[in-house]
Amino acid sequence: MKKKIMGLSLICVLTVFPFTSTLAQTGVSNSWTAWLDRDNPSGEGDAEVLPSFLTETPSNVCTSPSAVEARIKGSTQVFTPGMITPHKLRAFAAGKGLQCYNVDQASGGCADYEVRFLCAAPTLGQTKSVLNNVELFQLETATAQGNAIAQAKFKLDDATRALNGRFSFDMEGKITAFNDLGEGADEKSGDGIFSAFTTIDVADINNTRTAFLNKLSTVKQPQVSEFSGRALISTKTFAVSSSVSSVSTIKGLRVVTAPSPLPAATPPALVNPSNALVINDTLVVANPSLTFDVCNSDGIGNNVNPNAAWSFKTLISNLNNEATSGMTDQQFANDWLRSWINNQNVNSFLIPARGNIKDYFQGWDGVNASTLNMDRLPFRLLAIVNRIDLASIPAYGTTAANKPGEIRFVFGLLSRNNSGQCVNGGIPFSNEMTAIFEYKDATTNCAGLKDLANKWIALDSLGVSSGRGSAAYLNALKAITDTVTAPNVDKLNQLRTNDFAFDGFNSFMEPWQLREFVINPTSKRLVSTTIKQTPEPARFRQPGTGTPDELLMKSYLDSEASNILCESHQVPEIFNSQPFLGGHADYESVTTWTIRPNVSALPTAYPGCYQTTIVPGTDAGLSFNDRMTSEIRHKFAVNTCDDCHAAETATRFVHISPINRQLSGFMQGIEVTDPRIPSLKRKFNDLARRNQALVGTAATSCTTDPRILSSFQARQARLGFIH
Repeated sequence: MKKKIMGLSLICVLTVFPFTSTLAQTGVSNSWTAWLDRDNPSGEGDAEVLPSFLTETPSNVCTSPSAVEARIKGSTQVFTPGMITPHKLRAFAAGKGLQCYNVDQASGGCADYEVRFLCAAPTLGQTKSVLNNVELFQLETATAQGNAIAQAKFKLDDATRALNGRFSFDMEGKITAFNDLGEGADEKSGDGIFSAFTTIDVADINNTRTAFLNKLSTVKQPQVSEFSGRALISTKTFAVSSSVSSVSTIKGLRVVTAPSPLPAATPPALVNPSNALVINDTLVVANPSLTFDVCNSDGIGNNVNPNAAWSFKTLISNLNNEATSGMTDQQFANDWLRSWINNQNVNSFLIPARGNIKDYFQGWDGVNASTLNMDRLPFRLLAIVNRIDLASIPAYGTTAANKPGEIRFVFGLLSRNNSGQCVNGGIPFSNEMTAIFEYKDATTNCAGLKDLANKWIALDSLGVSSGRGSAAYLNALKAITDTVTAPNVDKLNQLRTNDFAFDGFNSFMEPWQLREFVINPTSKRLVSTTIKQTPEPARFRQPGTGTPDELLMKSYLDSEASNILCESHQVPEIFNSQPFLGGHADYESVTTWTIRPNVSALPTAYPGCYQTTIVPGTDAGLSFNDRMTSEIRHKFAVNTCDDCHAAETATRFVHISPINRQLSGFMQGIEVTDPRIPSLKRKFNDLARRNQALVGTAATSCTTDPRILSSFQARQARLGFIH
């Protein structure tokens, strides 16, 4: 191998040379490099390797390219990693470059390759460009570059121009490089249409479409809704889109419109929520073989086995890994319950003790684990909840790490007197408190999510055909939940509680209180943590008279106005050097966040990603400023923990009642009056949104199908927040 440097032929030792961040800064950005050729195939072979380029010509490359292409010098056929190449290569990857050894070749030698690297082309999620549409065309005859051409159409604005004609689509490590420079598959430079060759799995797409149509045939008058975050915008009867596929040409290649796994822009709601979204049927959640209720409050006889798979004792015990925590399950549960006995401090904010929690745990002294009877824990299962709608994957336009959905177990508190007897008192042994185990799904990648979604949909079909009390249904549900509830699987995201009980037995004097707990990675105990998307309510929820707290809250709303309007904001623990994210929330049913941004700080226009939440016509007569400040206030408030459970959604405390398991109007469908501007109305139907998210996940094509860029988020009505 001989380098080409200033006309000299030098023997090259393939060593990774150190380089500095200064060199990294001098490399090209947001584009493919020129075709680079630093070596001849004489000697040992051809070494077009990244470390050598970084040492020899650092201004021509970047330290962490996202893709690489190669071709034999003098030819036009382009190869990418994974393709069959004319020569056996020892290395061919974005972070390495290309390495070909003569001794590996049947012909006796390598060709002279040249390579180019894609340097820091932003993913869609790293841009502020507005993507209008993605079309996919299948090539009649596949080429070395792929079997399809994708065209991404953007709104022509400054954000699009800032792309410098390139962006990349990263589908779980498979890079597709788009350009609007007339290169490769792109026909016309600068027209806002970014194009790329890609490879799609046509068989998978067709199979997914068939499965969707089969499920669709079982539902009468399926409905499809449009959402803005949580707000319901419109609902109509679902209809399959009709399209005629005709032959056309792109860059001289004959193409047809590629098949779509979902024959519509947005999926309908196809499952019975009681079968696969919020399962609160007593045939399931009070089943004697799977659950435990010390009071037998549903009269089904599930007061026998405290070690049942879905009992509170089992789930709390399975969170404790005795080998690493050094605690018994009894000690683990005791430590958690003592969070109410003692004051807590989270993010510098005080959570006052609610010591009368002892009233509900007969025999427990609030101190010693030995006094806590694990076989008589006063909780009954209210519901099992599928939250696959919370999942997100960077391929779908975000830059965050893969985030799984959740499976939740919702428990309600039971009332027992000092003798341990279950007390009715007008309420069937239940009290105003819920505890929710919120487990992250055991999968995060596209294929795993799709498979999980199809398991939930199959569960729905079993609920229809066999009934929710059948062995087939219960076994299928348990197989899903076992993936997160088994001992020591470490799948708990958080455990959240809402209580109006721990002020004392049947006292009901203190406000509702929401707390959140996580397992501390060091102590392995359940410890209090911040409540997400919610500044400390006691400090920041209500306006004052120009207090520092009010000014800080206004400053946050001012600085995040555009992100809040697009519901992409993330409330930080610290804001402007001040503790900000709350440690708990005390609230009533009329609670709402009332502070609004300063009018002088409002954006001059709505950002391109904004969607209204307001029922059409109810904002008639409002000024632009009043309408925008109302939307900022609402979109911020509805994504806080306390307001999601209060006035902003017309909810009294919880969305699943601990008394009768009934669901809130927010879940099932409701129109709500804005708590600050009574003329404004908003609609919610969160089960419909989750339903469409589930169906959309199952109908996703997990190939490098770039249509996911524009369709996946809308199809599934996914949330960026934890609720």
